Amino acid sequence: MTRLLVSAWLVLAAIPALASDWTIDHDNSRLGFVGTQSGAEFTGEFEKFEADMRFDPDNLEASSFDVTIDVTSFNSSSSDRDSTVAGQDWFWFSQFPAATYTTESIRQTGPDEYEALGKLTIRKKTRTVNLPFKWVIDGDTAKMDGQTTLTRTHFNVGIGEWRSGKTVGLKVDVQVDLTLTR
Repeated sequence: MTRLLVSAWLVLAAIPALASDWTIDHDNSRLGFVGTQSGAEFTGEFEKFEADMRFDPDNLEASSFDVTIDVTSFNSSSSDRDSTVAGQDWFWFSQFPAATYTTESIRQTGPDEYEALGKLTIRKKTRTVNLPFKWVIDGDTAKMDGQTTLTRTHFNVGIGEWRSGKTVGLKVDVQVDLTLTR
């Protein structure tokens, strides 16, 4: 009997622990961005996105984010800008309606502070992107806040006459502000 218990314990110990699954509270979450146009800053957001979020600060090896962004939900509160980004020089909604971000690793950088290293794909262009973020857990609720800066032309967003960055800046700050529940 003892041998059986020891064998069962060894089998269970060999199974990796899973990180907690988290669900995004979309009513209290935002995937936003800040850019510049003609030297003036503008803000906006992607109103539709889904994510498979697994996170445990005590088990970062089992933690992961798998995010799909509906880029057609781009909203910058400017009908001219919003219709322009649908075109072939920008996001080209008809050909590339979604972007994805999938983590490869997550590491802790401080108390409640982490950095996700992952692959971001927009318009079939994939680049490695670091996303520094803060994750604070309060019972069965968590708050994730993070920000990273992208160069839009690395993903062929804003090409053609827009490539130079003279009218629309090349750098875009992406802001992640999520409320999640277990």
